[in-house]
Amino acid sequence: MRITFLLLLTTAAAFALDPCKGEVKIFQFPPALMPHIDGKTDDWKIAGEQYTYRNDKLHGAECGHPRGINPKDLDVSVKVGWVKGLDRLYFLYEAYDDYWDFALYSNARPYQNDIFEISVDADLSGGPFIANPQIKDPVEGHFRFGGTHAQNYHIFTPPVNRQWCMVWGANPWIAEFPWAHSAYDYRFQHGEGGKLALEFWITPFDYAPSDGPGRAVVSKLVENQLIGLSWAVLDFDRGQKKAPGGNCTLSSNPLSVKDGSALCGARLMPVEERFLPGIEARFSFQLVDPARRLVYFKDESLGEVTKWTWHFGDGEISHEPNPVHIYSKPSIKTNVLLEVEGPKGKSRYSRHWEVNVP
Repeated sequence: MRITFLLLLTTAAAFALDPCKGEVKIFQFPPALMPHIDGKTDDWKIAGEQYTYRNDKLHGAECGHPRGINPKDLDVSVKVGWVKGLDRLYFLYEAYDDYWDFALYSNARPYQNDIFEISVDADLSGGPFIANPQIKDPVEGHFRFGGTHAQNYHIFTPPVNRQWCMVWGANPWIAEFPWAHSAYDYRFQHGEGGKLALEFWITPFDYAPSDGPGRAVVSKLVENQLIGLSWAVLDFDRGQKKAPGGNCTLSSNPLSVKDGSALCGARLMPVEERFLPGIEARFSFQLVDPARRLVYFKDESLGEVTKWTWHFGDGEISHEPNPVHIYSKPSIKTNVLLEVEGPKGKSRYSRHWEVNVP
């Protein structure tokens, strides 16, 4: 079974990498430095150029679109981040456009707006995620399938007189708080040129049904994990005498807006070493056999550790990195201490009243 699983995982990862100009790196924010969603970009300066994706990473005419993006017309920059322990993807989209198109809503042009569009398939399930060709009834296919196992977000730039995001699927609730959040900063009017900054985060889902979050399954984001991700930039420029703007995608496959198999491979990067302490003691534990009062302790310390000293709160100690300890009698409100040593010093970490055994 394990071999089969690994083969399937390898296959899923392989299809996601082919249509892109390299693997996308998703920057890990330390919790103390996670971005505030306020439209300001200062929080993102710690994510360097290696996490910045500009026009040169986009595919235009060569992937089936009639026009590429001219940086004199539209110059974009995208960064993607995450925070370990939060199942969210953070985005910073910055763009200069010589003509921002966000005309007033009308029945004739209900969708016209410059758009930043993202598609995400966090568990690499692959395949179409907007319409299922096996479901013949379009209404049934929409509500049973549209956007359930992977998601597409049409984000209006800017969202004047509109919601900030139109979900391409039957689950518009995924673009609402507490599943998503956004903020903009811009100083232009419709038809003018200027710079826009958009900060937002979204929650990827393995399953996002049309009837709301009650039965939904949030995608678990894990360090070094590969997920499916792509984005598109739609620059309309209607109303100008010159030709309309471009429509370009990160993936070279234009089906990436609706098929998980056409997405890019994006890596949830570990936190950079410059943000880590030289050494810091940390640990977790699990009561694996209540009848025997057997507890497994796992070292999760940061930095290089050469010596461990565990104090289990019952007078016993251990120098193993990940010990298994049996308490001889019920221990309620036990205090456990881990001391670690390494080339960069010493550190201690204690957990109080957490390791409770019957």
